[in-house]
Amino acid sequence: MLMKKIITPIILSTLLFSTFVLTNSNKEIKPTEAAAPTNYYSSITSSMKGDTLKVALYNIIKNHTKRSYDSLEDDMKVTDRDYTLSPLGTDDDNPYMNLLYADYNFNASTARYWGDSDGSFNTSGVKVWNKEHIWAKSNGFNTKGLPAYSDLHHLRASDWKCNNIRSNNPFANVASHTSSTAVQDYTQSRKTDNYSGGGVFEPRDKDKGDVARALFYMATRYYNGDGSGGTNLSLTTGTDSSGGKWGYLDTLLAWHEADPVDEFEAHRNDLIYEQFQHNRNPYIDHPEYARAVFKNEPIVQPDTLINLTYSGSPTKTSYREGESFDSTGLTVTATFKKEDTTTYTSNVTEFVSWTPSPLTKNTTSVTGSYSHGSVTKYVYVSNITVSSLDSIRISGNPTKSIYDVGDIFVSTGISVYATYGNEEVDVTSSATWSSTPLVKGQTSVSVSFGNKQATYYGILVKEKAETSKSIVFADSSSDGSSAIDKNAIQGKMTSGTDIASINATSNIYAGKTGLKFSSGSKSGSLTISLKQSTQVTKLVIKAKKYGSDSTTVTVATNGSTSSTFNPTSSLDDYEITVGKSISTITISSPSGQRFYLKSIDVCSGSGSSTSSLTEWGVTYLHIGDSSFDGPGTGLCKSNDLYKYAKVALLNIESSESGSINTLKTDSKYSSEYARYMAWAKACEDDSPFINTFEFVSNRLVNSLNNKSSSTTIIIIVISTISVLALTSLLIIKKRNH
Repeated sequence: MLMKKIITPIILSTLLFSTFVLTNSNKEIKPTEAAAPTNYYSSITSSMKGDTLKVALYNIIKNHTKRSYDSLEDDMKVTDRDYTLSPLGTDDDNPYMNLLYADYNFNASTARYWGDSDGSFNTSGVKVWNKEHIWAKSNGFNTKGLPAYSDLHHLRASDWKCNNIRSNNPFANVASHTSSTAVQDYTQSRKTDNYSGGGVFEPRDKDKGDVARALFYMATRYYNGDGSGGTNLSLTTGTDSSGGKWGYLDTLLAWHEADPVDEFEAHRNDLIYEQFQHNRNPYIDHPEYARAVFKNEPIVQPDTLINLTYSGSPTKTSYREGESFDSTGLTVTATFKKEDTTTYTSNVTEFVSWTPSPLTKNTTSVTGSYSHGSVTKYVYVSNITVSSLDSIRISGNPTKSIYDVGDIFVSTGISVYATYGNEEVDVTSSATWSSTPLVKGQTSVSVSFGNKQATYYGILVKEKAETSKSIVFADSSSDGSSAIDKNAIQGKMTSGTDIASINATSNIYAGKTGLKFSSGSKSGSLTISLKQSTQVTKLVIKAKKYGSDSTTVTVATNGSTSSTFNPTSSLDDYEITVGKSISTITISSPSGQRFYLKSIDVCSGSGSSTSSLTEWGVTYLHIGDSSFDGPGTGLCKSNDLYKYAKVALLNIESSESGSINTLKTDSKYSSEYARYMAWAKACEDDSPFINTFEFVSNRLVNSLNNKSSSTTIIIIVISTISVLALTSLLIIKKRNH
């Protein structure tokens, strides 16, 4: 069986044989060493099959180092990292990820970083990927403390939306691939070759083998429930996928064989073994074990790759730095040896990976690699020329210039050009903009292409207005004497059911003021699950103590204590600082320390009003001031002209038009507003100045001339010092009198 296209996530440099150092480890692994250590499977004999082989494999992989589920996101920064786009030593704190179910991997313009968040689908601040239990946790181990719950061999970083659509459905082929069954990726908002329908989920062809081998591992590692409270796991040929059984075995075996182990999967197996769990997935190391275990067939050793050659010549030999090698014109042939020592050849051109990728300065040859099983062979193509990348430049302005804190910059409207000697090329689609969440007061963002960077100045990041959602509980005519369950508590929620549900409860009673916690002898606890993880700045809890009880209330988020407070006899608000993305809120009190809980406000953002100039997060200058108190010191220096002039050319969104109206009507500023507009007009007429600093695009000029336009611009203070026209961004700040 031929290996699918090699992903080559472990090549660090332009040299194929270079080594790389694993994060958090001193062990070095070469690309050709992605295999089990010597003697790891020494107890396995060629005569084993069926349950005998399964138990023998279990005895090898059992007793692994159990990981904390809450630590897995950091683990996946290592195991699911794209080592091609993010070689070690680059992006180590926020690498590109290889996400399950995602067809946007391996391309810097579409791939997602480990820390990426987005507000267009998820709540702002929530990662665009999440952890996928390939073997659904609801089918055998739905308890967080069980080893299977946090086993990395079946947990993958995955596309957020595809994961949610898959839910806990079994894996199988969807009967009819139609637009109604095609799954939409979160990142690209487009239909892809993941499908859902008929109660089953069909992943992309490139993920099918990975999914099957993860399920094979689980049915081996936990075939006996691991003796720790989990259900015995097994694979069956039927459709029943409940009670620890997983159906569609024949389909999984077909996927396993059609989508062989690739380098990413083998390398991930190594990382889990070396750094985290210290056990391996035997079906990645020995794909031939799958049919032997689950179909009781003899172990059949795979054919061995013994040679790799190519014929023909590449159609393209001249490249620009940053491009990738095009193998058109070449035919790469692999030679295999069977167990009986006979050989055969196969065309594997489409499965060969070429390095370096992208091509680098002074490259004169490229290396092609192809792997089958644990063997990798190489071919070398010379007479390649690569033009040196001299610089990159930015042209145009983004369609969006004003952002909230935590937003991601959107480069629509900007073009990026690369210069190679006397040639300039549009590389907009290949350039990579910073995807780090924007911070208050930020006025610039960087873009990179090849080994060059450029900076765009002209954005404004304001504090996000505070928003909150309230969870409110109804009062009862009297305090209840019997604890109520989570369904009854859910029924008492008069507000907040759109964002939260009751997850767990212990000794909660109907109360004259909302809910009553605890009793004289039992502690009380309530866990609320948010319907999607939310970036929360604070919680505001309205509560009061019961009678004369002296009570300390503990508030935890995501299972970790955030704060405590001591309610008084009056119904007051207690503010708990959070400052992170959370999915659960737990409120508890000890036995004998009773209190009433009336409501919980879940708050995000910290600005007070979107119409406030001060929320834009920059230091503003009153026009009459003699010194410039914005970024930098004193009057804006010549090397700052471009930067702050760009920032001045910002569209003020309709939601912020109230600030502009204030400038027009407030007696303190109306005359200065008129001066702004006059200076803006003068600047518009000063064509040499415009040409030098690209002050005004056609769209912005039209906005100035058209009084009815919904777009208003705050522009420019011009000072003349000697013969130089110096310009600085001036957005008005109310002077303290």
